[in-house]
Amino acid sequence: MIFLSLLALGLGFSQFFDTNDPDAYINSKFADVALVGGLAIVILLLVFSLVDVKKRLRSLNRDYGRLAADTKRDVLTGALNRETFVSTAKSALATHGKKKFFALFLIDVDHFKQINDTYGHPAGDSVLVFVAEQLRLHFPGASVGRLGGDEFAVLIEHSDPITGKWAKGLCAEFAAGLAQKVNLGTQRLTVSASIGIALAPFHGRTWSSLFTNADMALYASKKGGKACSTLFQEEMLTDIRNEKALVRELRAAILLRHLRVAYQPIVDADGQLVAFEALLRWRHALRGVIPPDVFIPVAERALMIGEIGNYVLRQVCEDLAELPDVAVNINLSANQISMPDLKQKLLDILAQTQTEPRRVVLEITESASLAANKRIAGQISALQDVGFKIALDDFGMGYSEFNQLRALPYDVIKIDKSYICALGTDHVTDVFVSAVVEIARRSGKFVVAEGIETKDDLLRASAAGCDRFQGYYFGKPVFLEDIPASRLDYNPQTADEAEQAVAKQA
Repeated sequence: MIFLSLLALGLGFSQFFDTNDPDAYINSKFADVALVGGLAIVILLLVFSLVDVKKRLRSLNRDYGRLAADTKRDVLTGALNRETFVSTAKSALATHGKKKFFALFLIDVDHFKQINDTYGHPAGDSVLVFVAEQLRLHFPGASVGRLGGDEFAVLIEHSDPITGKWAKGLCAEFAAGLAQKVNLGTQRLTVSASIGIALAPFHGRTWSSLFTNADMALYASKKGGKACSTLFQEEMLTDIRNEKALVRELRAAILLRHLRVAYQPIVDADGQLVAFEALLRWRHALRGVIPPDVFIPVAERALMIGEIGNYVLRQVCEDLAELPDVAVNINLSANQISMPDLKQKLLDILAQTQTEPRRVVLEITESASLAANKRIAGQISALQDVGFKIALDDFGMGYSEFNQLRALPYDVIKIDKSYICALGTDHVTDVFVSAVVEIARRSGKFVVAEGIETKDDLLRASAAGCDRFQGYYFGKPVFLEDIPASRLDYNPQTADEAEQAVAKQA
């Protein structure tokens, strides 16, 4: 059509300027009509083209807007991505910080790595989507962002002061929403989260100060057992500094070999020594004795637990020459078991100290049992295959369950002392211990009763079917040089007879 219009225009112009043609008048009229028609067609086409261009521009703008919006949000959860959330928070604090009040919530999904390892990454994705939905539901109108991994953040802006009580109330409602569980196919998984809270302007006026203080509060929630919310307090600054100092001193103690190993006996039904448990002790030059339940969690958080585990194994291997020919139990944490090079590191230490694997029993702690999956079970089986014995420690404590007896390879079950103390007084405890003993007996495994402190404890545990015993009744943990020869083969019956003989002589 453009070509025909241009052709008509050309014809019109040629005829218009051709004065020698006898039909000039007629041609000029024709040329006028052709010129007007051609111009009309060209103008019409230009109008249509302009309309089409505008329509295309609007479509491109919409596509660009959608693309820009997509780049601002996390693809999986629909929450703002880290860059956008931080930018939004900084802008809001800078613009309205003097006139409005803010609450920043930092949220970490509890045990998320274990969920991924146990159920797979698709299940982990479902959990993240579920958490994001609950955040939007229980923090309406707030900015919700995913900072990365299993970390989320929520920023609330309000014209009235925000109290800690109100903020923690929102967290409680959110926790109740998480407790509804997330569907994973045929399973329903309980989800919990640790939360740190900081309020502006009370805990900071800038993004940097508010985030730092909320992060410290989150750290306190994790340290306090997770599945809770914590409001920032000034004392946390001191706690963080103290822990950082303790980490530095712990590194120095490892380097200078100031950590020591104490040994507690494990005996059989006749009171004969069958094993020791190696327990780490730290006597600080200025702080005095620092209990393991203080410095071990610090080592876990500082990612030093693998280094400490290797330290203990090396010390035990060096002490074995002076100990009787029995096995020594050494604790492994969940972090250690998840290390891919664990077996090789342990074997390297045994080779360097010329120690046989049969002399070492690796105790799997409850946190490691909770992380049980095919990969973890494979790691433990590989340790068994090279000669290590495996003990399930603190069985029955917290979340331990019978399914772990099928999921994890083991040689020994150690029943938590809380069950031993309740034997004979609680029917559920009696049934539980009897069931564990029967499973072990049918599998050809040993059962160790922990926390034997009196003769009555020993009698109840024996009656329940336990065949090995550990506790203060047989001896407290002591250093190598403090173990008397008589305690290396301790027999409570002989001890009772000796006490009676002394009493008669008196």
